[in-house]
Amino acid sequence: MLQAPDLLKPKPEELTNNLSCAEMAMLNLQSESVNVRVAAEAADYLYRMAAGNLKRFATYFDLESGTARSLYITQQSVWAALKSTASETTPC
Repeated sequence: MLQAPDLLKPKPEELTNNLSCAEMAMLNLQSESVNVRVAAEAADYLYRMAAGNLKRFATYFDLESGTARSLYITQQSVWAALKSTASETTPC
């Protein structure tokens, strides 16, 4: 929620009740491999947290290009993430 608040916003196709699940799936052509990748990343985070050696707090990946990057737990990176979140959620 703090790092990617846009993920909490419903997609336009989710706001109408006129579409079937199949129609929404066709409009939202998310690859099933995205869910597998997210599950693998989440499992790794949990494993490392339980083992006491979690060193990252965010991972971004692009399946099309095959790239991934993580933000590591440093004072500077956590502060920057919190600061950017605060500026996005502060009312004008």
